[in-house]
Amino acid sequence: MADEIIVQKPAEPSTWTERLWRFAKSLLVGGVATVADFAALALLVEVAHLRETTANVPALCVGAVVQFLGCRHLVFQAARGHLGRQLAGFAVVELATLALNGVAFHLLVTLAQAPYWLARPLGTFVVFAGFSYPLWKWVFRSSLKQLAAK
Repeated sequence: MADEIIVQKPAEPSTWTERLWRFAKSLLVGGVATVADFAALALLVEVAHLRETTANVPALCVGAVVQFLGCRHLVFQAARGHLGRQLAGFAVVELATLALNGVAFHLLVTLAQAPYWLARPLGTFVVFAGFSYPLWKWVFRSSLKQLAAK
């Protein structure tokens, strides 16, 4: 029995203030990821002299890595979860998020006739709050539940 390892998963926030704090941490991580994305884009374009269209995808990947690490370590405290499972789940959610952001932007600009500079953050926030964040909770929590069951 002395060789048993007890794994405790972080408790799901029980109060609305704890849930709001976790949501705010996720927004903060998203902001840092956006800054990292933009900084990488600027460095690749201005220093490495890549075309903007060539630099776009690697810069987005930098932002995604920052987002994943921030969610895993800071927001959901799931660092002991299965890395491969978390990466796969996060990647699937991010691909769907990309598509939903495109649809939201299109609808806001064409149907609602919102200016692009308002449509981008508004559409992105709606997709984040209604899709990405809830699914990230599942991605990181389900990994920890499987770890705890072992």
